[in-house]
Amino acid sequence: MDFIRNFIDKNKKLAITIALAVVTLFYTILVAAIDRKPIGPEGSKVGWSSLNGSFRDAIGQHAAWDKITDVLLVLAILVALSFVAIGVIQLIQCKNIFKVDKTIWAMAGLYVLMAIVYIVFDKIIKVNMRPIIEEGGKLECSYPSSHVLVICTILGSAYVAWGQIRFFEERKMILEIARIAAIGIMALAVAGRLASGVHWFTDIIGGMFFAATLISAYIAAVPMIRFKTKEKPRTKREERRDTIY
Repeated sequence: MDFIRNFIDKNKKLAITIALAVVTLFYTILVAAIDRKPIGPEGSKVGWSSLNGSFRDAIGQHAAWDKITDVLLVLAILVALSFVAIGVIQLIQCKNIFKVDKTIWAMAGLYVLMAIVYIVFDKIIKVNMRPIIEEGGKLECSYPSSHVLVICTILGSAYVAWGQIRFFEERKMILEIARIAAIGIMALAVAGRLASGVHWFTDIIGGMFFAATLISAYIAAVPMIRFKTKEKPRTKREERRDTIY
C-alpha cells in the first residue's frame, strides 16, 4: 500500500490516466457483456439493450443533428491540423526534429493513440453496431462514438495546449474565447450525437470515456518528454520560432 501511495503522490497525472484507462476498459467490458440482445438492425446484438432500446425509442432519429456534428468534426480536424502546421513550421525553421516543442510531440502521440483506438474498435473489436443502416445498406460500428471520440480528444487536448502557446499567452481574451468555444463544441457534439439517433446511448458515453483517458494521457506525457541536446547560442530564426509557439 505504501508503494501505491508513493507512486500516486509522485505521479498524480499518470495515476489519473491509469485510473481512467481502467474505468474505460471496465465500462467497455460491461457494455459488451451485460443484457446483450438482438435489438439492432439485421438482428445485431447490443449490450445494455433495455437502456439503449428505451433511449432510442424516446429520441428517435434526426438527420439534421447528424449533419451538424459532421461539421463539428471538420472543425475539430482543422484544429488538429493547426498543431501539425506548428510542428512543421518549427521543424523547417530549426532543422532539428528534436527541437520541435515537446507539446507538439505529445500531441502527435495523442493523435496516433486516438487513431489506434478508432481502428481497433472499428475493424477488430466490434462491441455494438449502429441502430441505423447507413446509405448504401452498410451497418457500421457504433462503439465508441467516433465523432465524440475525435472531437472531444482534439478539442480537450487543445484546451490545455493553447495555454502554452505564446500567441495566446499574450492575448488572454482570445485564449478564453477559444477555450469557451472548445467547450461549447464538445458539449454540442455530445448532445448532437445523442439527438441524432445514429449511436446507442452507451456508445456515446464510451466515446467520452476514451476521450477523457486520452486527454489525461496527453497531460501526463508532456512533462515526461525529455530531449538531450547540446545547448547552442540561439539564432534569430529560433527566436522567431518562439513567437509561434
